Amino acid sequence: MVSRYLNIICVLAVLTSAGVVYDMKMKAEHTSEYVASLKVKIDEEHEAIRVLRAEWSVLNQPARMQGLTERYDEVLKLQEMDPGKQIVQLQDLPMRPVMLPPVGGEAPLDGFAALREPATTSSIR
Repeated sequence: MVSRYLNIICVLAVLTSAGVVYDMKMKAEHTSEYVASLKVKIDEEHEAIRVLRAEWSVLNQPARMQGLTERYDEVLKLQEMDPGKQIVQLQDLPMRPVMLPPVGGEAPLDGFAALREPATTSSIR
């Protein structure tokens, strides 16, 4: 009698473990398919990046840029760079303006606090 129950328990354990193994196998297959699809998408993105870099190098060729600047010179009104006039020394920069506190006496917490409307108080009865 005991051996019969032991056999039933063993058969149930084998069936349960077979079901668990089958479920794990299916999950592994789905995961591998997902990983494969991600690899395909990554390869497509790498190819798109290579194409964009090639287009960028073609569009930024100096001869092409020179032709565009000559073609649209009247519209762009570009000027040649003069580093002597465009780079200044630190002492040539104007000083930063000083923020004065409002008339009420409280200093603003930030640069925009002085621009805000004063808070109104109301009494609830």
